[in-house]
Amino acid sequence: MIPRRTLRSAVALTVGSLLLVGVSACGSDSGSSGKGGKLTTVSYRGPFVTSGGDAPIYYAEKLGYFADEGLKVTIRDSKGSGQTITDVNAGGSDYGMAAPVNLVLAVGQGQSVTSVATPLGLSSFGFFVPKDSGITSIKQLSGKKILVTASAQANVFAALAAEGLDKSSVHLVVSDPTTLSTAYVGSKGVDAVYTTQFLAPTMAKRPSSFLPQSEAGYNPPDYAVLVKRSKLAADPGQVHGFVRAVLRGYQAAQKDPQAAVDALLAKHPELNPAQATGTLKATLPFYCAPGQLEQPYGINANRDWVITANAMKTYAGLPGATNGSRFYANDLFSGKDPLSVATC
Repeated sequence: MIPRRTLRSAVALTVGSLLLVGVSACGSDSGSSGKGGKLTTVSYRGPFVTSGGDAPIYYAEKLGYFADEGLKVTIRDSKGSGQTITDVNAGGSDYGMAAPVNLVLAVGQGQSVTSVATPLGLSSFGFFVPKDSGITSIKQLSGKKILVTASAQANVFAALAAEGLDKSSVHLVVSDPTTLSTAYVGSKGVDAVYTTQFLAPTMAKRPSSFLPQSEAGYNPPDYAVLVKRSKLAADPGQVHGFVRAVLRGYQAAQKDPQAAVDALLAKHPELNPAQATGTLKATLPFYCAPGQLEQPYGINANRDWVITANAMKTYAGLPGATNGSRFYANDLFSGKDPLSVATC
C-alpha cells in the first residue's frame, strides 16, 4: 500500500504539471462558446445534496471549461448515487457523478451505464470512531455497533473482511442517508459510523478519528463520472469534452480551493461557507489511488473496479462477471484523440 503522503505528493504533481489541450466541437442549442460557436445544453446530476464536494463542477463552469468544449451545463443535485444512476440510465440527465459501488450494483441489475472517469480514485470511505473510544484500527471494531446506510452494508462487510473480520463480528444499525451524521453525533449508543471522510466537518460536535478502508486494502474508486453506454457510443466527442472539462475543474479546484468554493456559493448562497470549504478540502487527498499512479488523471483503475465487483458479488449477490471493463470504459484515455491530462 502506497503511503497517503506519497499520494498527496502525486496529486500535487498532477496540478503542477497540468496540461489540457483540445476542444470538442458540438452542435447548437443556446448561448455561445469562447470560440464564438453555439453551445449545446447538457444536464449533469451530482451524487448527493449540493455541498462543498461539488465545487469543482461549478468552478469548471465559472472558468469556462464547459464552454471551451461547446457545452452549457445544467447542474442538479440528488438524493444519492442510486437516484443519479437511475436518472442517467433513464435519460433524465446526460451525465452524473456517483459512487462506483452503486454503479456496479446498477449494472448488475441491467442498467446500461458506465464510468468514463474517476476524478476521485482513492476511496474516502471508512469509519469515524470517537476519539475517546481507544479504537485505532478497523480490526478493533469487532463486537461494536456501527451506524450505516442500508445501501452501504455490503461495503462495510467488504471493508471488515479486508481486516480479517467476519460480517457477524459487528452489529449494524441502519440509518437514513440524510440523517446519518446527526444520528452518529447525537447517539452514544453507536460506536462508529461508516461513511465518507468528506463529512468530517459535520462530525465536529462528536470529536472523532477516521479509519480509512483503503488502508486495509479495500479501495473501491470513490466517485465516477457516468454516462449511458448508448450516449458514449453515439457521441464520444461530446462525452470526451465533458469529461475533460470536469477533470480540469477538479484540478483547478485543488490549486485554488477558495475560488472553487466561491463559484459554488455564488449559485448556492444558502450553504455554510466554512462547511463548504471544509468539505472541499477534505476531498483533496483522494484524487489519485495507488492503481492510478503514473497513469492519466481520472483513468479507471482496473484492479480497483475488479475488487469492488468481487466484493459486491460476495456480499450483495452481484450477478454475472466481475471483470472491470463491464463497469467502465477507458476509451477516452486512448485512441487517436486521447484526453490530454497530467498523470497521477
